[in-house]
Amino acid sequence: MNQPAKNIIGVLTKDVRLYYDLMEYLKHRKLEFRMLDFQKSIPKDIGAILTSPEELDSIIFQPKFSVTDMETDIRKARQAMTGLDESHVLIIGVDPGPMPGIAALSNGQIIETRQAQNTAHAADIIFGILSDYSYSQAILKIGNGAPEERDAIIELVAGNFDDVQIVDEASTSKGGEGHEDSAVKIARSELAQ
Repeated sequence: MNQPAKNIIGVLTKDVRLYYDLMEYLKHRKLEFRMLDFQKSIPKDIGAILTSPEELDSIIFQPKFSVTDMETDIRKARQAMTGLDESHVLIIGVDPGPMPGIAALSNGQIIETRQAQNTAHAADIIFGILSDYSYSQAILKIGNGAPEERDAIIELVAGNFDDVQIVDEASTSKGGEGHEDSAVKIARSELAQ
């Protein structure tokens, strides 16, 4: 009998403010989650639980995370669910432009996608990804378009990567796709020849 994929974040808390904030944040980030109840058993497809620091010890489930910094703790939960550890190569793809798209891949899996408001915000997101996930090597792949924004992002973050690659964006942008989708394609692309 097949085990269900444990790919859903569970939110289990009686803290109304945290409950609401997590629900809104997870919806905004388009992450799959389920609101749980202390009176019911935890469904088999839950991969990690987010809760308040006060309630952490009352939950019998692993992995579980008390939320003190929403973005960091959600990244920790996602990493635990995917089984990614410090032996994996982290690839961050960036679709440069006025509102850069960012995608983080590890072991071929998409672990995060984001749309930044500007180049400084893109650098902040990249620094957060680098600090919150475990990996053995970090590679930045950035599209060759939007040279001004591309160069600004490289200047802000390049020293934090083992390798920086500029890749041809020609086949990464298709009509109707967002910058996040293009960033995924950039992260997966090979170097331009």
